[in-house]
Amino acid sequence: MKVTLVLRNKKNALKLSTRSLESFIERIKTDTKNGIVARRRQQLSYGDYIQGYDQQFPSHIVYPSAEFKKDDNDNLCMKSFNGVVALTVEGLDDQEIEAVKRAAQILHYTLAAFVGPSGHEVIILVRITNASPSITQPYSEISVPYSEITQPYPTEEEADALCQEGHRLAVAIYQGIIPKPISKEPVSVKSHFHMPLDPAPYYNAKAVALPVTGKPLSVVQSSVVSVEHAEAPEEKGAQQVSQKAKQLMDFLNAHYQLRYNTMMGYTEYKDNDYRYMDWMPLDSRTLKGMTMKVRLNGIDARDNDVRRYVQSNMIRPYDPVGDYLWEQYYKWDGKDHIRKLARTVPTKNPYWEEWFYTWFLGMVRQWQVTSLAKYGNQAVPLLISEQGWNKTTFCEQLLPPELRFGYTGNLQLTDKRQVLQQMAQMLLINLDEFNQISPQTQQGFLKNIITLSSVKIKRPYGQHVEDFPRRASFIATTNQADVLADPSGSRRFLGIQLAGPIDVSTPPNYEQLYGQAMRALHQHEPYYFGPEATQQIIESNRKFSVRTAAEQFFRDYFDPASSEKDGVWMSATAILSYLKDEVGISLLKPVSVVAFGRKLSGIKGLMRRETKSNSEYLVKLKERK
Repeated sequence: MKVTLVLRNKKNALKLSTRSLESFIERIKTDTKNGIVARRRQQLSYGDYIQGYDQQFPSHIVYPSAEFKKDDNDNLCMKSFNGVVALTVEGLDDQEIEAVKRAAQILHYTLAAFVGPSGHEVIILVRITNASPSITQPYSEISVPYSEITQPYPTEEEADALCQEGHRLAVAIYQGIIPKPISKEPVSVKSHFHMPLDPAPYYNAKAVALPVTGKPLSVVQSSVVSVEHAEAPEEKGAQQVSQKAKQLMDFLNAHYQLRYNTMMGYTEYKDNDYRYMDWMPLDSRTLKGMTMKVRLNGIDARDNDVRRYVQSNMIRPYDPVGDYLWEQYYKWDGKDHIRKLARTVPTKNPYWEEWFYTWFLGMVRQWQVTSLAKYGNQAVPLLISEQGWNKTTFCEQLLPPELRFGYTGNLQLTDKRQVLQQMAQMLLINLDEFNQISPQTQQGFLKNIITLSSVKIKRPYGQHVEDFPRRASFIATTNQADVLADPSGSRRFLGIQLAGPIDVSTPPNYEQLYGQAMRALHQHEPYYFGPEATQQIIESNRKFSVRTAAEQFFRDYFDPASSEKDGVWMSATAILSYLKDEVGISLLKPVSVVAFGRKLSGIKGLMRRETKSNSEYLVKLKERK
């Protein structure tokens, strides 16, 4: 795919060059040495007559829809069609420019989005393809030379028709997510714009081509053919099918608002006849009602016809989480609201504010689904206090009302399929009554899922297992202090002993909270714990560890030795055998040597060495009366 750059010098001589789209995107990141784009933008800001300026100081004009060549008279003629149309959103300030570019990235038809020549517009390049069965590839993906193509391929006139219909359809789809009006100026394959400038353009080489569902090429041609050249029966049938599909789409778009909830995985709708209606999932009952309305208005359609459209990728995607977060990005007032929220939790732990800040950034980062993540948010705040100190309310209030659907405190860890599904669809999971989770589950299943960046599940009625990004982070509450059963996994929990009830009387300022988090992540602040903080967490969590009978008896009979002079090296097996001889097997609950060894490894000050056969610990016997 090559875009065409045209420059007419002061003598009106036409100079033509082409660039690959990738090269063009790189080109617009910086201005020329003499700042042609910046100078032209300045001239536009003066409000002077720009045409005279362009004649005196010519700059390149970009033709994105096709690659052109010159004929003998210096006229542009199409060499190959790119299958691209340009949408323009004008009259934008800096914040609106970023909002439009982010919105354009949501749709997978977007090939590129960048700031236009004036600096106050965004140009969106949308990939299109003819829906005619005779052309099955986007034009930009046909690899044979233009002159060798034997299948139907658009002439310049046909490309004009495709651009016009593609632009009309793209405007209808994109306007649903673009916060400003899209220009509806006449378009053609020769639509163009002056050289833009954008240090951070968006580019997606794998953009999907938008099927142009208007009249296929044969119908475009037939509209200008005389009566003597009437359509063949198959052409007439194609025209009728196309017209019915267009009537159906126009009717549904006129009477309903439709969007595809990417997080929940279903289409949502609003009925325009009900002004104050909230967005609702499009269920089978509503689908049948839509079909009846369509038929009552004289359009011959069935349930499958309506379903095919409302469940297709022509319905604009909607990310409730991403949209909410970006709405808050520019609202932050520069104050520290995240640590302020942490201070509503009374505790003597000196690290709590910093731990909470890092965890909060990790939670928000987890919501921003990315293919680059290797691990999920592995930290879990564990709030410990007696009952009635507002721990659960604090957890619920971490999410704003707009995202409260993503909170749950009712996770059944025994149902692994439900756990994985909620990790993909929820935002915050509260492991309430954490002390009721068995040590085996803590050390096995729970420890594993906390680290996941994605989950593999099969949808209801699905045919195969799919890979879904994990969104949910974890938080936990308990009324007991000795709850951490896995010494090697304790670094994942931020154990916080409350010194009093949490103040939940004033709801958090969500705009500021999430605006601060978005800015911090944009500035690459760490959202995970480094080695120093991890060691702090491990040391702090020692007092919250579950102590088995074997560990209690070890502390009764042994102390860590400081040197070999006053101690002896013993294996976990030997120590456990000694305790059984001293206290009796009946007082020691069943415990494996491996589990006992893990407990010994977590005892502060207890030295360990590795031998050929096992691990040994430097201990000394306590003096007993």
